[in-house]
Amino acid sequence: MMKLPTTPQFMRAALGADYGDIGKVLSVQDDVRVPRLDDEYKPENKIHPLIKAATKTDRKTHMIIKTLAVALAPGDCRVLSGKTRAFQGPPSFPYVPGGDCCGIVVETNPDDDYFQVGDVVAARFTNAPRDALGEYARVSVSVCEKIEDT
Repeated sequence: MMKLPTTPQFMRAALGADYGDIGKVLSVQDDVRVPRLDDEYKPENKIHPLIKAATKTDRKTHMIIKTLAVALAPGDCRVLSGKTRAFQGPPSFPYVPGGDCCGIVVETNPDDDYFQVGDVVAARFTNAPRDALGEYARVSVSVCEKIEDT
């Protein structure tokens, strides 16, 4: 596995503590653990198959990026409100919301011939929008593309 040696253990990130009014359930914390490729998400309750698929841990299909920018969409607000909890809700609380982002690859599968550490990429969420609203994000390579220098 290729990894930049400067990836910290903790980061600043927005956390969704529950469903509800965004102003009440969303807060910024400085001690959120940086996601790792080996992280396994443990759902608190029985969850929809789409959410279960989105939480799958697979080093070959994901990478870690240092987030440069995040675009929040109406879907992110619906997830935080609980309106789409049945098929897009987080597997547990608290969680880092947001799914559309760009950043610099800091950890990837060493067998990946396309994405390399140092690449700048744009990503969108797969089945559920989460993990992007922090300094580091775990993203699926299936929905990423390199941003080439122009």
